[in-house]
Amino acid sequence: MAPITNAFSGIVITAQDFNASILTETWLVSNSLVRADDLVGLRVFSEQFVQFQTKRFQLLLLPSKLQLTFSILGEDAKDDSPKEIAARVVELLPHTPFRALGLNFDFFTPCPEGVGMPEYTRALLGDGTFPLLRDFASTDARFGRYMSKDFGEARLKLEVKPVHAGPSNEEMVQFSFNFHHSLDSIDAAERAEGTATRIRTWPNLLQYAEELVSRGSIVGGNGQ
Repeated sequence: MAPITNAFSGIVITAQDFNASILTETWLVSNSLVRADDLVGLRVFSEQFVQFQTKRFQLLLLPSKLQLTFSILGEDAKDDSPKEIAARVVELLPHTPFRALGLNFDFFTPCPEGVGMPEYTRALLGDGTFPLLRDFASTDARFGRYMSKDFGEARLKLEVKPVHAGPSNEEMVQFSFNFHHSLDSIDAAERAEGTATRIRTWPNLLQYAEELVSRGSIVGGNGQ
């Protein structure tokens, strides 16, 4: 199995309209979402958008979406505190017209040892009998795959593709997971609670995503 060299998670909540002016530094601290000394680097708190970071996550708030991004590599994978912060923000803004929720995971892996990128990505696409592949038989060819299915209350979309990433711009395979929740069907009075509940499924979704990456990093056999 190829090692995971980098991994990130993103929690994206879309809404008809977020009131960015509410998320002031004072509001965050008074509601125990962050401590004043948690904030690092440049930060912007305005009526149009909010952007700041801590050592653990980055937050961006626009009128149409709230987004938290953070590392989930190594020990960081055990710290799901950004998930709880996102859930608490939703609970503290119950009248916001939430529309959709995305719980996202991105994993970057090199090819398994002894396997080249063309061979590996071709294996990810299938057994090679698809007629279109006949025109992509050269050693410089690269392949990807898109898969989608219902998973619990979410629609899982998985894209696997070769990319150049990291400080050395190394060629790796990216596994991009999007667990999409449409929130429009939830009664408006219960939408904040329902959204927060779905956000808190994050650890289980991470575990499942990691299992799929492990299976996808095996070439040959049945991948079990």
